[in-house]
Amino acid sequence: MIDQIIKDAKLRPDLFLWRGDLPLPEIEKWEREQSVSVPDDIRQLWNTKGGGDLFESETILQPLGSDEDDLVLPRSGWYWGKGLDPDCYVFHEGLYISIFRRRDNLLRCLDGLSFSEVGAFRTLDEWYLLFRSEYGERYGLPPLRVGA
Repeated sequence: MIDQIIKDAKLRPDLFLWRGDLPLPEIEKWEREQSVSVPDDIRQLWNTKGGGDLFESETILQPLGSDEDDLVLPRSGWYWGKGLDPDCYVFHEGLYISIFRRRDNLLRCLDGLSFSEVGAFRTLDEWYLLFRSEYGERYGLPPLRVGA
């Protein structure tokens, strides 16, 4: 599910700079070439919005594009060189780095220096709430209802 991030982007489009949707067949081709299965939520976000920048300093990486600083493989490779498990693919940089692994569908936030786990999430909405709790009030996003 990517409901909350899409709702917030509609409420405050100035906080979300999307790079543009990526065709699903191209994402699937990239997955086959990398022998990786991207979690459905991330695939859906890439397909509808692409990667992008949000809030102050958060960047959602994408598999395809022209700017290597915004691409999953070059950024993941940089972190692999720093000791990140090569089974982990970085899909977000900012307050933390966020990864998905080949072997499971959990999204994880890691400290960008020590790679210690900050949190694990089943959906992109759960993952996004970590950042919304940090930035939402600061940027005037409405409080979330309990269970929302």
